[in-house]
Amino acid sequence: MTSTIPDDRQDHRDVNANLPVWNFAFVVLIGALLQVLLAYYGVEMSKLTNVLWTTAFSFAVAWVVESDRRRRGLSAPFEYAAFMFFLWPILTPHYGFRTRGWRGLWMGLALVSASFLPALARLATEVLLGQ
Repeated sequence: MTSTIPDDRQDHRDVNANLPVWNFAFVVLIGALLQVLLAYYGVEMSKLTNVLWTTAFSFAVAWVVESDRRRRGLSAPFEYAAFMFFLWPILTPHYGFRTRGWRGLWMGLALVSASFLPALARLATEVLLGQ
């Protein structure tokens, strides 16, 4: 006997499909704001904060790639997300090229370039403040 209960799980999947991308954008924004504040007060980022930033950024990149891989139904080796977490600067452009061709390579390079946005925000702040 079939169930007559509506399946609203598809709606939740559609809403959650872009969650990793929004998380990635949020992590980059927080990193940029942190660097701007640190530059404004003339303080360097602590080693622990740098580790936190690197970990959060690596996790966000791995989450974006893993969700894209699952959405596309691509098979990957065991613990591919962990592999991506540690080697994202190399694997992200490779994954983009493998899944989307040259357009994907540029998308992967854009993800890698996003890691420099907080440093560029700090540099711009220091230039504007004359430090």
